[in-house]
Amino acid sequence: MSNHAHWLRKALLTTLLAMPLTVQAQTLEVSAEQELLWDQNQGLYQAIGDAIATRGSQTIRGDTLRAYYSQEGENQDIERLEALKNVSFSDTNLKGSGSQLDYDIQRNFYEITGPNAVVTSPDGTATAEQLIQFDRAKGLVTLEGSGDIALTDGRLLKGDQIEITLNEAEEIETIFATGNVFISQPDGRQAEASEGTYDAKAGTALLTGDVKIIDGDSILNGQKAEIDFNSGVSRLLTTEGSGRVSGILVE
Repeated sequence: MSNHAHWLRKALLTTLLAMPLTVQAQTLEVSAEQELLWDQNQGLYQAIGDAIATRGSQTIRGDTLRAYYSQEGENQDIERLEALKNVSFSDTNLKGSGSQLDYDIQRNFYEITGPNAVVTSPDGTATAEQLIQFDRAKGLVTLEGSGDIALTDGRLLKGDQIEITLNEAEEIETIFATGNVFISQPDGRQAEASEGTYDAKAGTALLTGDVKIIDGDSILNGQKAEIDFNSGVSRLLTTEGSGRVSGILVE
């Protein structure tokens, strides 16, 4: 292919990829390094090669992008975006990355597939080995498969599954973790449990099921614990049928 023909092909592709697509009365701009496929039979646009889709403050990118549109009516509104390989997104105060991303535009719902799926907010960074789901309409982030969240205040929370509830400003309100729950604090104190709920505003946590609180060489054991991170006070409680609480205190 001559240099002139190569330049002309690239120019045509750039023109095509800059064409605006309609997303619920908003403009979606798509660009890519290699090509754009428009499959009218499947209702699909496909951009290949470091593909980027932008809509207002939202950006989604990946090696390949697929935009699925409605074939009913005349508007052909984009309903869903799919990104494959080396995917990432940014949307107002949040951003994330993973191996694959699926964004349902009508539900305002992100699904980021691992391994090493990541979502970052001003409050901290959440990671999961299998999957992260971000339901923006409900303000809910779910981590599946060895999830953890490192908060900007230095605390770390882990669990097999974690649900993070956000307020209207997309700040963390609560974190609910189940399965192999682990909490560590900047001063080195740690806690383990079967389930745990963290209240970000109150700065407290409620732990249940095989609770263990570790402070240096001192260890407290029980079935329920209340931890106040602001005051540094931890209360280990008994539950019905659980017997006594116990501990090893080392000075």
